[in-house]
Amino acid sequence: MSEIIVGRIVTITIAVLGVFFGAAFGGSRSPSVAVKPIEVFQGQLGKETVRFYPSGRGTFSALVGVDLEAKPGPARVLVKGTQRAGGYRETQIALKIKPKAFEKESFSVPPEFDQLSPEMLERIHREQEQLTRVFSTSVPERLWENPFIAPVQGDISSSFGYRRVINDAPRAPHTGVDLKAPMGTEVLAVNNGRVVLVGDFFFSGNSLVLDHGAGLYTMYFHLSEFRVQEGAEVRKGEVIGLSGMTGRVTGPHLHWGARLNGARIDPFELVKKSGGMSDKAFRSDAAADKVEK
Repeated sequence: MSEIIVGRIVTITIAVLGVFFGAAFGGSRSPSVAVKPIEVFQGQLGKETVRFYPSGRGTFSALVGVDLEAKPGPARVLVKGTQRAGGYRETQIALKIKPKAFEKESFSVPPEFDQLSPEMLERIHREQEQLTRVFSTSVPERLWENPFIAPVQGDISSSFGYRRVINDAPRAPHTGVDLKAPMGTEVLAVNNGRVVLVGDFFFSGNSLVLDHGAGLYTMYFHLSEFRVQEGAEVRKGEVIGLSGMTGRVTGPHLHWGARLNGARIDPFELVKKSGGMSDKAFRSDAAADKVEK
C-alpha cells in the first residue's frame, strides 16, 4: 500500500507492459500494471476525477492531491480504462493517508481586522461561491509542463498548513504559502495556464487564479496590479501581476496557493515533484509579516 501525507501530492504512474493503455484493461493478453512507489503526507482525496496523461512509452501518470484536512487512513484510486475495440476494465490502487503535525502560530491584529459586519459576511459568502464555481470548471487537458517554478524569490514568511490563533481565537489553517515580496515585485505564472479569475476579494484583495488543466489551479493573492486579463492564455514565467498588500493583510507579500482536484495542497509540492527547486531554498520566517487568511 502506497502512503500519502496530508497536504501533499503524489504522482501515480501506471506502467502497462506490452500493450497500449487503452487495451490494458480488456485485451486478450494479461498485461502487468505497476504502480510507482509513493509516500506523501496530508495536504481531500475525495470523489474527484483524476486524469492520467502519457508520461513515457507504455506509461501513464496522474497527480493526486490530499487535502490539508483529509482524514488519515486507507484510501483507493479507481482506475478505469477502455480499449480501442470498446472493451472496459477497471482496477484499484490502494493508498494510505498519513497525518502530519503542522506548526501553530499566534498573533494579534487590530480590532477592525477582526470584526465582520453582516454586509461583510454576505460579501464573503458571495465570493466563496464564486471561487467554488471557478474551481469546478477546469479544462480536461493538461496545460502545464515540467518543471514548475516559484512565482517570486522571496523567503517564506508563513508556511503552508499553519494552524493559526488570531486574537486568541483559533482560525482556519493556512491553505497557501506567504512569500516575502516588496511592493511592486513582479509575480510570475508558475506554469502554462489560463486566467480564470481576476477580481478584488474581501480577504485576499486583488486575486488571480490560473487553471493549469486536469483539475490543477494556482492562486495569487494581495496583488497591487494585474498584468493579464481574465480569459488570457499565459506561459510559464510570464508576469501576471505585481505584489502588494490588498485585502486583509498587515504588510506587502504574496500569498501563493494551489488546488488539485479539489484538494488544498502545498504549492511547493508542485515545484518539488516536477523537478524544480525545493522549498528549502526559501528561508522560513514565521515571525514576520503575519497575515490573516
